[in-house]
Amino acid sequence: QMKTSKKLMALALAGTMAASSLSMVSVSAEPKKATIGVCFYQDTGKAVDATKAFLESLSDTLNVEFKYGTFTQTDEAANLTKVQELIASGVDGIIGTMDLGTQSILSECEAAGVYYGGYLCDFDTSYTNAYDDVFGNPNFVGTVTDGHNPDDVCVGTQFFDSLIEYNESHADAPLTHVSMAIFPSWAFPAQATAADQFVATVDEYNKTAETPITVDPLDEEVDVLNFAPLDSTYFSKHPDTQAIMSFAAGTSFVYPTMVSAGVDSDIKLFTTGYEGGEESNFGSAGNQTYQQVIVTGVETIVYPLVLLLNKINETEFVDMPEKAERISTEQYIVNSDEDMELFVNSLYTTADVSAAAYTPEDVLNMTAFGNPDATYADLVSAVQCLTY
Repeated sequence: QMKTSKKLMALALAGTMAASSLSMVSVSAEPKKATIGVCFYQDTGKAVDATKAFLESLSDTLNVEFKYGTFTQTDEAANLTKVQELIASGVDGIIGTMDLGTQSILSECEAAGVYYGGYLCDFDTSYTNAYDDVFGNPNFVGTVTDGHNPDDVCVGTQFFDSLIEYNESHADAPLTHVSMAIFPSWAFPAQATAADQFVATVDEYNKTAETPITVDPLDEEVDVLNFAPLDSTYFSKHPDTQAIMSFAAGTSFVYPTMVSAGVDSDIKLFTTGYEGGEESNFGSAGNQTYQQVIVTGVETIVYPLVLLLNKINETEFVDMPEKAERISTEQYIVNSDEDMELFVNSLYTTADVSAAAYTPEDVLNMTAFGNPDATYADLVSAVQCLTY
């Protein structure tokens, strides 16, 4: 109960802080009519549906029409073609979810006078290998990451905290032997970092723990999921595991194999991501497999959206950084029945915009053209307080 109260208080405080930074003012000018293309990483899904619903709720107030497309994770040429199609259709800005062919995409955008921003992507390849070309490009407004940036990883610690919270509330049967699953480092470098962080945090904990926790080392053969389901040999490679810490998307890639192997009632799953239906086997419900899901609030798309609209409306924050940035976000860490009760009624789960953290008027007041007192610092705060 204390944990839940603290979480609810933290969420309420975050909402109050965000609201106080969005003091209502009269709009200084009618927003210019704008068209913005949004290219997701997949066609459908909870996050995609909720993001679309949220954007459409903003359309009238912000005077924006949204067009939607899909990027691929593997085909640079296909992504460039999609951008070219959007530019040809007359968009003023584009929000993309993939860092694939970004330099070519920005060349097209710059030539056409179209601005470009990122959503749920850290643009790490660009940040590491083409920083000046991408983050220094005048048509790139920056990106909001799906969680913390690779140089700011904390999800390993978050998994550890969820594990300890589980053990404290299940003192009669704590989880003392766990294994892990990640996507390949070439695609998601932060997951390998998170796994290392988790192991290091457990090692530190074990120095003084009455009941130490064993973590199986990553087995490259079965623990690194090459965007294919967990191999059934995972369980013979980890015969003593009581829980899987899946930094990869566990609902798609781990849970089905657990079910087919008949271990879903015996082994717990702590994972990132949520696709719908997990709540029926979450916490104390159903077979109790899921004990954690983590997602980034879809309202974080206000970061690239506001920055794009400022450019289109020829306004700027007084405290705007010289170069585009990538912003870490806090995430919704759902690891109790009480959390899940909140989460299943959220915008992310229901696509019901009445549950959104921000109203259209709130978002207008985040812009430099809608609120002369709006700041870049306030915009960053607005996407970093969405958590419980």
